[in-house]
Amino acid sequence: MSTWTTPERPEPPNNPIDERAALEDRLKFQRTTLLLKCGGLTPEQLALRSVPPSTLSLLGLVRHLSAVEAWFHAYDGQPDHMYFWDYVPGSREGSDAVDSARAADDLASYQASVARSREAVAGRSLDEAMPGEDYTLRWIYLHMIEEYARHNGHADYLRERIDGATGE
Repeated sequence: MSTWTTPERPEPPNNPIDERAALEDRLKFQRTTLLLKCGGLTPEQLALRSVPPSTLSLLGLVRHLSAVEAWFHAYDGQPDHMYFWDYVPGSREGSDAVDSARAADDLASYQASVARSREAVAGRSLDEAMPGEDYTLRWIYLHMIEEYARHNGHADYLRERIDGATGE
């Protein structure tokens, strides 16, 4: 893999049809923003760390968000794939354990995790609680939008450090 592709990212509509559509559109926008921040970079660039002592990298963020998608996976009743929950002492959900040689596999795992999330909650009520928990699907959507937005802010700074690119 030479570089990751840069996805198209359309703006969500200003006047969504309903609450579910608004949540799905905003989450899709945030997911695409993460991939946009990684677009055009080589695996080595994706694995570059921020500033010591931090071990944060764009590839680490992709790995972390692959794992965080498990909030949605709980709705499909299938065993979790454990996307990058390979803890190393002091690590954050495998986000510290990046390897540029595995960048293509990490992207494929991220895409599979997102696809599984979409399928797991398709057609479910926003009021449906996560199995075994009190969190509703609505709360999970809001939490995931927040999670992606926070990490996309980190991605802005990481990308700027790598090649000077700034902006959305």
